[in-house]
Amino acid sequence: MMPNHYHTLGVDEQATPDDIRRAYRRLVLLTHPDRTTDPAAHQRFLRINEAYDVLSNPARRRGYDALLEASRTPLPPPPPRTAPGSPPQGRPYRPATANPPRQRRPAPINFGAYQRPVRLWGRILLLLGLLVFIDYYGLRYTTTASLLSAAIYDSGADTYIIRTSKGKFLTSGDYTAGGNSSAGLVQLRVSLLGHFIREARFLPAGPPLPVLFRHQALFTFTSLLLLAAGFTQGKLLGDAGRVNAAILATSFALLVVVLIIRV
Repeated sequence: MMPNHYHTLGVDEQATPDDIRRAYRRLVLLTHPDRTTDPAAHQRFLRINEAYDVLSNPARRRGYDALLEASRTPLPPPPPRTAPGSPPQGRPYRPATANPPRQRRPAPINFGAYQRPVRLWGRILLLLGLLVFIDYYGLRYTTTASLLSAAIYDSGADTYIIRTSKGKFLTSGDYTAGGNSSAGLVQLRVSLLGHFIREARFLPAGPPLPVLFRHQALFTFTSLLLLAAGFTQGKLLGDAGRVNAAILATSFALLVVVLIIRV
């Protein structure tokens, strides 16, 4: 069953954008990792951000509403069963012949022939997913970038989006407090491969800026990539199941690459 983003934010399906924005601000203040150490609240924080990302975008909200309505549409009833020996409804009755013509069945697909490349491709996709996590949490370097712009991202949550020549990041509170944003230079700690900004401060001697996590979709699809790619290994699934898992993992990998490029 698909998640109900309206229930996640505690609003009804006719809620206005202002209602959704107010509900999001209220819930973020309760579940933000900086305000509570409860793991359940952290998971709820991720679901709240995912729901807000969908419902705050008019085009994505219309598509989501269509999917939600389709999931509630009941399936058509099965055709009525007929008594044994009675002719099928809607078709003229023809007595069975003594020797009906035999139909040739298509030869089954030999999925066993694909197992070696599937396992190799699955290991490559596993490596890709692990690299995303390792890069984000472990591989970093320090660089200096020019400040391009700073704008309000969410006035209710007191959140700003800072754009630099090396990428952009979200921060909260008064981002100019103690710093010298007029100097136009920002010191960044950036991941090596994906160029994720993890730490930031204004030069020459500004305090560290809080860098907010904004990659919920990326890490959701990366986790799904690791799960699907993991099913291509071992013997939990059959030959056909591993092939299908490789196809699904490839789809998630494409989404991960697209999201990394957009960073």
